[in-house]
Amino acid sequence: MLRILDRGVEFTIGAIAIALVVTAFGQVVARYGFSYSFPWVLEVDVMLMVWLTFLSGYVGVRRRAHMATDFVVASLPAAWRRRLAIVAWLLCALLVIIVGWSSGTVIDAMTGMYFVSIPVEQTVMYASLPVGMALMLVAIAAELVALLRERA
Repeated sequence: MLRILDRGVEFTIGAIAIALVVTAFGQVVARYGFSYSFPWVLEVDVMLMVWLTFLSGYVGVRRRAHMATDFVVASLPAAWRRRLAIVAWLLCALLVIIVGWSSGTVIDAMTGMYFVSIPVEQTVMYASLPVGMALMLVAIAAELVALLRERA
């Protein structure tokens, strides 16, 4: 089940990255080749970049591509490393839950506010917060389940 979610998120990230390259390149060509600037590109690119960032967080957790300083933990016995990993993942889950929950306030504050050059409410951009946090929580839960199933 998670593999299907992984593929869907990775496909979405790829599509967003392609859209960013196309719009940014088109803007450069239009500006320097034709002395014309598309007024909507900046806002669309910012929105796409925010979505790309929060979706990439899920992929980073799933691939364990996040930063870690484990020189102290690596010297501990395996049982202690496992315990500390469980505590660390629980703390990460708590942070993700807090950010996800708090994002509702941000989205509510943006209700009725539109981008300047595109007729899209800013809540579309900020919806990336709860979506990204929910996805990261799924990835963290998968890590915790795997750790809890391991033998001590």
